[in-house]
Amino acid sequence: MREFDLVIVGGGPAGMAAAVSARENGLENIVILERDSELGGILNQCIHNGFGLHTFKEELTGPEYAERYAEKVNSMGIPYETDTMVLNISKDRVVTL
Repeated sequence: MREFDLVIVGGGPAGMAAAVSARENGLENIVILERDSELGGILNQCIHNGFGLHTFKEELTGPEYAERYAEKVNSMGIPYETDTMVLNISKDRVVTL
């Protein structure tokens, strides 16, 4: 069994932001679990502009914003697993895949 201090379920914008924030605040032993084949969640379907002004100081489409955040996750060395479905989280905080 692997142990983590923080398991983030979902690699969409909120999950990636949580991982980046956790790492920036000193948490090292974290992982993102994403059920799809890539990070980004619903952003990958949002082809219109309007994302990224606050975080990246430029206007991006959903897929561009997702890619930029994924690059940030990668550059910070935050591990993630795609094609991974979380089936259960027990009272003892054991995550079953």
